[in-house]
Amino acid sequence: MLSGFPASSGTDPDMQIRAYLLAIDGIPLEAVWQAAKLFISGKVRNHNRAFAPSSASFAEQCRRQQASITAQSRPRVAPAPEPPQPKVAAYKLQLLRDAANGSRSARRELAKMFPDNPIIARATRHEEALR
Repeated sequence: MLSGFPASSGTDPDMQIRAYLLAIDGIPLEAVWQAAKLFISGKVRNHNRAFAPSSASFAEQCRRQQASITAQSRPRVAPAPEPPQPKVAAYKLQLLRDAANGSRSARRELAKMFPDNPIIARATRHEEALR
């Protein structure tokens, strides 16, 4: 990886490699390989592409890759199927639509159908008070 960054040619490669090995200790090789590919291909954000990454930033990218690998390998949980909802009769939907469009008779009919619904009851009482 070091040979891919020309501005880093002045550093001692043995010392740099030792620093990398120390920084990535315990990180799986797949994550290290993917992180190295990202640095070499210039796909790591906020990295000066003229210089090799520091051992700390390389290790951080390796940890990110390991987290990504771990997340991808988790089994996917299928969402629970939605319980079937009861069908609403078409005439009830039509009444609701008519009431929303201002039909007083539709509001009264809905109030008779659903006497416990406070919103419908309030709308009907308000309408009757306006008369």
